[in-house]
Amino acid sequence: MTPEQLHHRLSTLGGAASASAPPGPFPAPGEDRVAAVLIALLTTEPDCPVILTRRGADMRHHAGEISLPGGLLEPEDNTDVVHAALREADEELGLPPNTVQVRTVLPALRNSSGVRVYPVLGTLTQRPAWRLQPTEVSEVLEVPLSFFLAEQHYLPRHRYYRGELRDTLVMDYGGHAIWGLTARIMRELRRALLPA
Repeated sequence: MTPEQLHHRLSTLGGAASASAPPGPFPAPGEDRVAAVLIALLTTEPDCPVILTRRGADMRHHAGEISLPGGLLEPEDNTDVVHAALREADEELGLPPNTVQVRTVLPALRNSSGVRVYPVLGTLTQRPAWRLQPTEVSEVLEVPLSFFLAEQHYLPRHRYYRGELRDTLVMDYGGHAIWGLTARIMRELRRALLPA
């Protein structure tokens, strides 16, 4: 996909964000939980990298794993998944919300804990100066978008998670394992950008 084709495809995705947010009041304790993550594309770079993070080694869940910036919706988000994704990216990476052009919200996927996770797709028009929240993020990875557009990189594998052997998708990028929900979300992005 050329940069021109990508920009054209992104322009056709806009406008769906508000219609994709979960309806109703913020989930009460014990009800279905909702989270949001940001798929940030640095479109000013030739290889249009996707911004990923390595979670801090001391995190209680998914320590050291590669993921997209994001987290559970908070009451201040008022059930707005776009607000939540931008807030979390700001908290984790120091990415100012006003530097992200939101393109769309992809369909929600459930993680291994049953949380509905909404991927928010946005583009960055300039390279940010990262300010990492050290307890949550140990490093930023910039992976070329073309890597995620190649179907052969999505490999079905068995992995142990919480003591159980599970079926999952695994991607190997230069020795970095991108797997589970993050790999599934990136495959959904591939489908959105390369419709059949």
